[in-house]
Amino acid sequence: MTAEQLKETRFRFSGVDQVLLEARASDVLPRELRLLGYKRVFIICSRTLNTKTDVIRKIEKSLGNHVVGVTDEVGEHAPWSNIFAAAKLAKKSEADVILGVGGGSVIDFCKMVQLCISENCFEKEKIFQYKIRWTDDGPVSGSNAAPAIRQIIVPTTLATAEWTSGGTPVDEETRLKTLFYVPQSGPELILYDAEILSRTPPHLLLSTATRGLDHAINTRCAVVQHPMANILAEEAIKLFVESMPLLKQDSRDLNVLKNCQLAAWYTGMCQQSVMHGFSHFMVHVLGPYAKVSHSDAACVLMLAQAKWLEGYAEESHNAIKQKLGRPDETLHSILLKLLKQLDMPTTLSDLGVDQALVDEMIQPALDYELVTSNNVRPIQTAEDIRAVMSLAWET
Repeated sequence: MTAEQLKETRFRFSGVDQVLLEARASDVLPRELRLLGYKRVFIICSRTLNTKTDVIRKIEKSLGNHVVGVTDEVGEHAPWSNIFAAAKLAKKSEADVILGVGGGSVIDFCKMVQLCISENCFEKEKIFQYKIRWTDDGPVSGSNAAPAIRQIIVPTTLATAEWTSGGTPVDEETRLKTLFYVPQSGPELILYDAEILSRTPPHLLLSTATRGLDHAINTRCAVVQHPMANILAEEAIKLFVESMPLLKQDSRDLNVLKNCQLAAWYTGMCQQSVMHGFSHFMVHVLGPYAKVSHSDAACVLMLAQAKWLEGYAEESHNAIKQKLGRPDETLHSILLKLLKQLDMPTTLSDLGVDQALVDEMIQPALDYELVTSNNVRPIQTAEDIRAVMSLAWET
């Protein structure tokens, strides 16, 4: 190989300082807060956890008078009005740390609350100046503010939002999402508590595990790959594919849940080191337009992308199939069998999406640059998007 043929790669560390696996959040949080020097905790959590389980009550009891506020006013896809309201409450309470307990919407919500407080910005008319900026060297954050507040996260799903600095809140008026990179929004601490994870409804566990699997596959099928990211992604794919049927059988098996959390850890740790393709980012368009969760949308788009890349991502697909011990099948057929075994959606029809809605999404998809930027088999025009989406009508 000549010097001209060498490809530079970059491994991006996500900003996560520490990870505790097999932790009991209510037991360890007082100790961890002491170690980190925090005394005033603002809790952001899912409404289901707050109103239908004892999880948040146990955490509040363990932290005592260190809790200065709690909100479960998050909402699916993290709408801006809710973000601004929570950011104002957190600032008014003089919190010195955010504790997020929930899934991807809660975790992305926490990042945006951090952005609002750090930039002292609480209005939609002004916040968009901090959205992601596109440069010749790739996407960069529109915010340069040092973090005025950091986060501790207890994830209750498996889609890996806790590992990224990005968030995609939705504008309630336009139904459009905008990507923000928030400086140092990686948690100071991730607490993987399998017992709390077991409280998550089984369908949500399986759909968010599918979203995590889609992230890992996108990492392994990237246009420009990274050797360390490939290793982590392959291990994550294997763990997800082996663990998800067991999760379907018993969603409260703590050992299976721990393995799923490991898969999320491996996936999240490497996914910012390469640029992901269509299925990762088209979810950000399809989700709010079709009023479905990111994770259900990911099931369908992951399948469509696998078929779209047949013959174009041969080395990556072969590596995944070898890792799974199924070299003679297509990746599409492996994933289809898995999703059917799990009773997950596999077509746009399963999501209640018709052709008119797909047509409505074409221009927003073209406008969302990450949908068309990093695909091994190019997706650059309206016809390309229609072609790959047509694969999502069938299995």
